Amino acid sequence: MNMNNYIFEVTSENFVDIVIKGSEKLPVIVDFWAPWCAPCKQLTPIIEKAVNSFSGKVILAKINIDENQSIASQMQIQSIPMVYAFFNGQVVDGFQGNIPESQVIEFIKKVSELTGTSPEIKENLDRLNTFITNSNWAEGLEIANLILDIDPNNIEACNGKVKSLIGLQKFDEAKQFISILPEEILNDKTIQELSSNIDIAEKSFDATKNLDKLEKTLQDNPNDLQAHLDLSNAFFGIGKISECYTLLINAIKVDPEWNDQAARKKLLTFINNHDLNSEDAKKARRQLSSILFD
Repeated sequence: MNMNNYIFEVTSENFVDIVIKGSEKLPVIVDFWAPWCAPCKQLTPIIEKAVNSFSGKVILAKINIDENQSIASQMQIQSIPMVYAFFNGQVVDGFQGNIPESQVIEFIKKVSELTGTSPEIKENLDRLNTFITNSNWAEGLEIANLILDIDPNNIEACNGKVKSLIGLQKFDEAKQFISILPEEILNDKTIQELSSNIDIAEKSFDATKNLDKLEKTLQDNPNDLQAHLDLSNAFFGIGKISECYTLLINAIKVDPEWNDQAARKKLLTFINNHDLNSEDAKKARRQLSSILFD
């Protein structure tokens, strides 16, 4: 019985079609369970949730061993829950017992990667990376959406879409897109960094609207530390990274403790969300260390 597009109740009658032949197209997770098995009742919903979150990269075959003893015997099932992964008609991985959800997700993620990436998606990912590198945000967004139509959980495409939306100043749309991503993608380090970048980029973009006013404020009062911070946002937003760092270093020189070390925290936030290994970042870190520790 087909429970949804990715989850099937499998019997001896459809085992070959769904598990053996089906695994020639996609990896198949096979969950051996029974109604009396308490650990199965805990594990199976976790597996179902995880399989659904991968949106078609794997399918789940559920086999009740009480009703399908011939399959259980053939697979030499000694205890349950028992989970196997099939690919190209063969068992390629598995685990026994009730394991934590994080390990279930990692197991299915590993299995889902067996199919690799299609040549079409690889070509489009290359195009996406080129557009992102050259700040061609509209084209990047178009290609990212094209990839995600084929592979909704492609992490590179998700990253590219968020970067493109930020580049287009579509901050609310970027936040909305991130909010609906499945857990395994939200746990990706790059996605987490981009999520932080949205707020930074939004504040920076808002600050650029008042660039002339901010520059005049600082010119009239060179010790206005809030003006240093506000203008650093604007400089970061328009890509003047060196000038941004210099403003914050100057603010720290005036008063390192001002506003709960706001200038130092702002500087480190910018460095961590731009390029840790750039010459500007290295210079700023050296200057910061000199101010704080000399």
